[in-house]
Amino acid sequence: MRPFTYLGDCEVTFQSQNLGELRDCNDLLGNSSALRSQMEEDGYLLIRGLINRDTVIKARRTILTYADENGEVPFKSDTDLIDGVYNPDGRPSRTMGEKAVTHHPDVLGVLEGKELFNFFQGLFDQPARTFDYKWLRMMPPGRAAGPHFDVVYMGRGSQRLHTCWIPFGDVPVEKGTLAILVGSHNLPSFDKIRQTYGQTDVDQDHTPGHFGADPLAISEQFGGAWKTADFEAGDVIIFTMYTLHTSTRNMSDQWRVSCDIRFQPETDSVDNRWVGENPLAHSIQDQSKKPVTFDEARKIWGV
Repeated sequence: MRPFTYLGDCEVTFQSQNLGELRDCNDLLGNSSALRSQMEEDGYLLIRGLINRDTVIKARRTILTYADENGEVPFKSDTDLIDGVYNPDGRPSRTMGEKAVTHHPDVLGVLEGKELFNFFQGLFDQPARTFDYKWLRMMPPGRAAGPHFDVVYMGRGSQRLHTCWIPFGDVPVEKGTLAILVGSHNLPSFDKIRQTYGQTDVDQDHTPGHFGADPLAISEQFGGAWKTADFEAGDVIIFTMYTLHTSTRNMSDQWRVSCDIRFQPETDSVDNRWVGENPLAHSIQDQSKKPVTFDEARKIWGV
């Protein structure tokens, strides 16, 4: 039996009624029409081995070396750096949006390699572009990402923007994998969430980015099915701006290293917060508005 993990604060096992398995789309590669149909149906595409494994592992070592050299002993002594073993008394350097590491040639070889650009060109049936900002994360043991739509963070540009989540290394479910609420992007029961929470802008509206903190409560109330998978270096998962997602809790003794990047058709408008030599990111917010709590927001949204 698989070790347990958590969705929010709820203990779950993989595979179970509460946490099923994502399907891959490798049998559809090269058939853009079929891939678009599956994306429309599922809200995601899981691709096994899209990126060369050795390229990903090389980039992993570069990221961990950067975190080690610029942090405060983030890794346990007497362990191999490539394992990224967590030191509770240490602290890694910041990696989110830090060009010194996100734009290192080894890392860009993964995040902006020909495999991704070729795939998205086929999916969009036209050339693709990606954001300059890279959401490179090191998730410590005991932590997880909360449930959310990505559109609330980056919804000012293309309506065909997609997220691509890439693990830098092998990440079984117990180490903190991305989990999708299948159906959240198209089920009628999620219409009101998409039309309220899904139309907010965290910088302009000061509304919460996460749709609460309890993934299972969402699926129990609105439907859909939480699904994830064991990921290996080279795998990627791509999903829409209205696909609700979270992550399982990292139950290992290692940092989980992953990166979110975004792709869209090259000719579409772009959210300028995330492009350029020095992207603005969330640095400019409407300070005239009081931050809204999730409980307050739910009353306003009526969900």
